[in-house]
Amino acid sequence: MKKNIFCVLWLLCSMCSGLFAQDKNLDAIAPLYVGGKLPGALFTLESKVLQGGKLSSASLRGDFNKLIIIDFWASWCGSCLKKFPLLEKMQEKFPDDLKVLLVNSLGTGDTGASLIAKAGPDGVLAGVGLPFVMEDELFLKAFPHRAIPHYVWIIGGEVEGITSSDFLTEENVVMMVERNRKHVQTVSKLKRFKEPRY
Repeated sequence: MKKNIFCVLWLLCSMCSGLFAQDKNLDAIAPLYVGGKLPGALFTLESKVLQGGKLSSASLRGDFNKLIIIDFWASWCGSCLKKFPLLEKMQEKFPDDLKVLLVNSLGTGDTGASLIAKAGPDGVLAGVGLPFVMEDELFLKAFPHRAIPHYVWIIGGEVEGITSSDFLTEENVVMMVERNRKHVQTVSKLKRFKEPRY
């Protein structure tokens, strides 16, 4: 009996210490602006992700050398949903050079349950093939904003741009993918480049 109680207490303590460590990482994140470097926590902390009706968790750990576009959106935002087909097309066109991350943050009015329902066969998100982060706090803390859609463009771990939907065009995505490729080539030629180990 004592052994069982000890095991339960140990399990609870380990769960709580993991939660406190994650909260500590969240507390260390300050707002980022153009020219700012992303902290390691934004690459390593896992977020709750929904893709194809399936829940999982994911991080940006393997995407450092890609152009990363973070798209803040909500299910009630028609302008947000209108850009999804373009983002999916670009992700398919540049699978090795681009990472599109759709982020639905806390405060949008969407909940995990409502997003799962809307991603069902008859829902407004049924055709969305890109993964999206649900109930986000992490990216919202790093990139506070008042309006959506809100796009953050990242190259080499640095914020290259923060834009509205007007800048999100096929031509601009291609231009930024090329810019990222040149960045990776330049840094590789200098032989100083090592992807950070977060």
